[in-house]
Amino acid sequence: MDNFKETTLKGHIQLCELRYQALEERLDNVEARLTKIEDQVSSLKAQTNQGFAEIKVMLERQNSSKQVQVIATFGTIITAVLGFIGYLITK
Repeated sequence: MDNFKETTLKGHIQLCELRYQALEERLDNVEARLTKIEDQVSSLKAQTNQGFAEIKVMLERQNSSKQVQVIATFGTIITAVLGFIGYLITK
């Protein structure tokens, strides 16, 4: 009976080791995916900042209030779309 208990315990230990290895691999995969998402969000942020800078320059150069309104509206739409894309990426 003692030999049976010892064999069962060793089997349990080996099974636990396999489970922990699988969990470790899954955590590594999650970490890699999070890093990729962080990189994508950083890239999106840089693109958004660049777009805002370009819009700001365009607004400063415009004299007509109608053109300023159109450009501001376009900038708002771009911001909303980029925000939505960022939301989708982080999900």
